[in-house]
Amino acid sequence: MNLQQLRYVVEVARTGSITQAARNLYMGQPNLSKSIKELESEVGISLFRRTAKGVVPTKAGEDFLAYARSITAQMDTLEHLYGGSQAQVQRLRAAAPRASYVSAAFARCAGRLASGTELDYRELTATEVVRAVASGTSGVGVLRYQEAHKAYFESLCAENHLRTEPLWRFSMVVLMSEEHPLAALSPIPYHLLAQYPQLVHGDLTPVLPPDEPAPAAPGEAGAAICVYDRASQFDLLRSVPGSYMWVSPVPFDTLAREGLVQKPCRSGNVYCDALISRARLTDVEQSFVAALKEEIAMLPSE
Repeated sequence: MNLQQLRYVVEVARTGSITQAARNLYMGQPNLSKSIKELESEVGISLFRRTAKGVVPTKAGEDFLAYARSITAQMDTLEHLYGGSQAQVQRLRAAAPRASYVSAAFARCAGRLASGTELDYRELTATEVVRAVASGTSGVGVLRYQEAHKAYFESLCAENHLRTEPLWRFSMVVLMSEEHPLAALSPIPYHLLAQYPQLVHGDLTPVLPPDEPAPAAPGEAGAAICVYDRASQFDLLRSVPGSYMWVSPVPFDTLAREGLVQKPCRSGNVYCDALISRARLTDVEQSFVAALKEEIAMLPSE
């Protein structure tokens, strides 16, 4: 029996699903099932039973989970209280939307940290950011949502016992090459985008509740180009004539480096980025938050 196995069973009990728990823990379902079976064999009891809707703890499993939750919670507290001690490696594990200003803040913070600091940066959907922080995979997260869905995401964080702190609110801007035919306009008339190819993140839909239908994107009549990382999006915006992308405001040094401009184009939606964490922030995580706020202070906002 080890601490990692205890974290596994706590997450399975929390989600009621081995499949979902495996996703939240960023591991394969067969490996998670095997680990739980090995633990059950070691302790001599069945921890879960299957139902039509997933898995639920057995009576003996409930008793075991009470101890497991207590132990993992105490270990989390110890890690956060003494994470800066020389006996432990300093860690900065962050989850965020695909936003250039967050990436820039992480890089700025990483450049200031001592050599040997363990760094982990993940770009995820809103619900995946919540899962990553709730499961302990990430120590701190930046959660993005439309302001209209604020109540849903605040409730989701509360259900997962996460702390939240608003960072800022903003409207999306249109990112395009300096040579784009519409680059001289500010703001850009909404309807003019329809004739140009739009870049979209093919793997991220970060701002809606999971049961909320995605609205039609502005300029949907134009061709869509799916990208899966920020490096590709910059290359395509420079190379594909007339291409554009809806993004959160981008740091000005990034725009200058990539030969791009960002233009307002009111779509009616206001977005919020909020800081989320499971426990008190470590010194390293506080440094990341400070870098985030430095970047935000230099960006255009509502």
